[in-house]
Amino acid sequence: MESLQAQFSGYGATAVVARVLESLALKEPLERWSDATVERVVNRFVDIKFPIVIALNKIDHPDADKNIAKISKLYPDAPLVLTSAISEVFLRRLAKQGYVRYEEGGETVDTREDLIADGDPEGGGLKEMDDKLRNRLENLKDLVLYRFGSTGVVQVLTKAAEILGLVPVFPVKNIGNFMDGGKAFRDCVLVKKGTTVGEVYRKVMGDAPLAYVEGVGGIRVSEEDEVAVGKNDILSFKVGRA
Repeated sequence: MESLQAQFSGYGATAVVARVLESLALKEPLERWSDATVERVVNRFVDIKFPIVIALNKIDHPDADKNIAKISKLYPDAPLVLTSAISEVFLRRLAKQGYVRYEEGGETVDTREDLIADGDPEGGGLKEMDDKLRNRLENLKDLVLYRFGSTGVVQVLTKAAEILGLVPVFPVKNIGNFMDGGKAFRDCVLVKKGTTVGEVYRKVMGDAPLAYVEGVGGIRVSEEDEVAVGKNDILSFKVGRA
């Protein structure tokens, strides 16, 4: 372990070396390692130190299924996320222009016609699309959303955070509506698992005195409570007087 830690010191990987050797349970002395053993050690080191998520983009293409199957066979143990970046960009642009209701990375898209059919006579105030735009949206739904559940773009980021052991925490100004300056979830802070609410506060607010913290529903949250996905991950910090 000491020899490898010295070799890999440039990577700042002292703890990683210990995890590598422990996971491989090697019994033979270093000087007797074969080329195959060295390769196993290097591969495990790379897997632990530099984890990857493979984003298989362009799933909106007709031949996507064949390529997905091929790559899945080549990398059976790697986390694969199916994505269509161009579809995500298109949907966000439509939402920004007022043609649809779409939550980034979501599974559904609502048009003016959809909302009217659901009982909203104003169609949510959305614009009406021409036939060309409507057909393009329907094709996107068929090729991406209905087949794969989403465009996958947000899911790639979620998977990466999960593999790295990070928890996304969203500081908000108003816990009642999760709004800050008219934009929901404007900020996101990534923290390691096991981080406490108080540690998140100091990361976000620095040395400002803390009065109290509110979680979802306006419930007071203790500084000692840990944050996790779906638990204490939306927080409103109230600063006290110095």
